[in-house]
Parts: sequence; C-alpha cells; structure tokens
Amino acid sequence: MNPDPELLENIRAAADLPRERSCTLPAAAYTDPAFHAFENTEIFHKEWISLCHVSQLQKPGDFVRVDLCDEPLIVLRGKDDVIRVLSRTCRHRGMDVMPSGFGHPDEGNKRVILCPYHMWSYDLTGRLVGAPEMQQAEDFDRSEVCLHEFRSEIWEGFVFVDLSGKAPPLAGKLAELREKLIGKWHMAGAEIVWSAHWDCPFNWKILVENFMECYHHLGAHRKTLEPFLPAKGCWTEPYNENFSAMHLPLKEVMQNEIRNAGQADTAFPVFPGLSLEDCLEWSIYLAYPNCLFFNAPDRAYWYRILPTGPETSSLTTTMLIRPDAKTMPDYEAVLQREIQAGIAFHLEDMEMCTATQHGMKSAGYAQGRLSHLEETIWQLQKYLAAVIHRSA
Repeated sequence: MNPDPELLENIRAAADLPRERSCTLPAAAYTDPAFHAFENTEIFHKEWISLCHVSQLQKPGDFVRVDLCDEPLIVLRGKDDVIRVLSRTCRHRGMDVMPSGFGHPDEGNKRVILCPYHMWSYDLTGRLVGAPEMQQAEDFDRSEVCLHEFRSEIWEGFVFVDLSGKAPPLAGKLAELREKLIGKWHMAGAEIVWSAHWDCPFNWKILVENFMECYHHLGAHRKTLEPFLPAKGCWTEPYNENFSAMHLPLKEVMQNEIRNAGQADTAFPVFPGLSLEDCLEWSIYLAYPNCLFFNAPDRAYWYRILPTGPETSSLTTTMLIRPDAKTMPDYEAVLQREIQAGIAFHLEDMEMCTATQHGMKSAGYAQGRLSHLEETIWQLQKYLAAVIHRSA
C-alpha cells in the first residue's frame, strides 16, 4: 500500500515554503492508512525511538515493556548491568511472551523471561536456558537459541532503539542538542517520579505539533500555562535537521523577582547544571521524530508518543526530578500537587488534540496559515519532507 503521490508532494510543497508563508498540512497526513503505513516503515522502523529512562531500570531484572509499531519489545537490565532491548517474540512458535491485555505489567522485575505457552525460558541476555520436552528434537541445541536483540543506545539517560540497525549513531545525531541546549539538565542523573499511559484518539503528529508550539497557550492553557508562560515572547531556535527547540520565557515580573532574589523559587531543587539565567524560562524540545521534552528549572517532562493507527496513538507522559528532591520534608505533598498540575494542562492538550483529529475528517477542513509561534510545526514539515526524499 503506497501513499498518495499527491499527498507526498503537498507535504514537500508545504516544507518548501518560507516560514513567513508557512501553512498546515492536508488532512490526509493525519488520517490516511497508506501514509500511516509509510511512516511506520520509513520513520519508526528506521529512526532512533526513545523507549524509557535508565531510572526505570535500576536493578538487574528491571524491565520496561513497549509495543513499537507492532514490534513487541522488552527493555531490561541484565545481571552484567548492561541494558538491552530484546524482542518479546519466543523463538519456538513466535508467541509474544508478554502479550498486551493479559495482565502483564508494563514495568517490573524478572529473574527470567518465561514464555507461558510452552514454558521456554530465557535469561536476562535473551539466551534460552530452558526448553522442556525437547529431548527428541534431533540436533536441537538450546545454546544456539536467543531472543533477537535490537540495536540500542543510551542518550542523556534515555534508552533508544533502532529497529533497522542501520541508523546513523544517535550520539552524533543529537550532539548539538545536548551540547548547546538540553545537556545542562544532566537528565541521566534524574529520576522518573511520575508516569501515566494514555490511549489517544488522534494521530501521533497532532500531539507532537501541539506539544511543540506555544501559540495555544492563549486558548487551551489560558488559566494554567499562559499566566506565567505567555505565548507572546516565546521564540524558536533555527531549523536543525535533527531536532527542534523553543524557548518559553517566564512573564517579566517573575523574571525580575528571580533576578532580585538571586535564585528561583521552585517546587523542587533546581537542576545543578543550570544558571540563574536558565531559571528565567522553560523550554520544549523535539528530537526527531517523536522524543519530546518540556523542561523547567526543577523538572523535565518526557513524552513517548507511538502510532497505533492512522488516527490513534499510545502516549506515555512522565516527570523527572533530581533524586535528592526526595529528602524535602514535604516531598510527597509537593509531588502530588505538581502531578495534579501536570495532569491539568495535559488534559487541556488531550481535549484540543482529540477535537483537532475530529476536524481532520470534516468537509470544512482546509489548510490554514501558521503563526510565527508555530514555527516548530513548519520545522516538523521539513523533517517529514526529508523522510519522503530519502524514501524515493
């Protein structure tokens, strides 16, 4: 099933426009099954995709279970302290050893990986260690059997996978993002303290576009984010083929208070790599295609958005803080307050994204013009156009 050539040309045409004349994409980019299949093949099976954070894998046997575009994965730390991304597909009859919807947790700890179908078992490296009643299978050697291991890298504390095994090294691809912008948070030493999963009735790009622009603070977040992160004054880093970044300065009176006090009044301790100037703004980052960060001086939100269909996606939202924040005397109360605040603005985004997807099926939809506060959407279009060019 090949995508409509006209749709591909429309995406390329939008990406070629100057930012001052930029516009939205055709509705089919968010609804067409053929384009969804194209993205699965050309993006999610060929690019580096973030799966989890190392703080979720602290002990040998700790695992995170992920389904990436019909590829069942398990990320786990072995007894040798190495983090691996393994297939969950048993090498016997192909069963997913931890199938969705049958009570298997998304996170936990395992001593062995056990297939419940015929009780084949694998150690934490994926090597087969048990296969009952196979003694009559001629020349069967269990030492030759192992779960498939996918190529992976750890970047800033996050585990990424490359299903193709052919993507350029991740560290080089995101070196500029780390060195110039996001590296000062030192997120490898942070810890996920909140995580939530959402089954979403909208295309993955709807969420990415919404996440990466501050224009909607004026409407969607007029009572939550706009009062302290006003849309006016936000600005975007120049286009980079590997990432997109936007700066969200605090309202001026708050900036002056921080400067006068010589420190920021934050809920949690400020990340140690940040200066006073860094505390005057929040920032949002997209490492293409879908690794999303929303960073404040004292926390970072990381989103994992994965397509599950042309008009559906699976979203995991998390919050990371400095581990020593747990020593605060009122830590639990502060954490619950900040979690509820995060959920509040997230639910506002969910409403907007759901309604936007609904509008994509309307006869009244037409491509619209973009504000300068939506420059990151135009940059995403350039990324998509590059993928189309690469696939030709």
